[in-house]
Amino acid sequence: MRTPGTFYNHATQAEYIALSRVADVVGVPAHVITNAISNGTLPVHEVSGCKCVAVSDLFEFEGGAK
Repeated sequence: MRTPGTFYNHATQAEYIALSRVADVVGVPAHVITNAISNGTLPVHEVSGCKCVAVSDLFEFEGGAK
């Protein structure tokens, strides 16, 4: 079962989180996510018309942020 704001691509087995939920999921202020997107550290994808971030990209982002 998926929670609201998450998407799953069965073909690539990739999971995505809606951009509006990323800061809450990662537990950082929204400006940290905005800065990461602006400087290219965190790529944004479009899934079903919704701007999202891949969960795998979030793991890499969290690893580099700590």
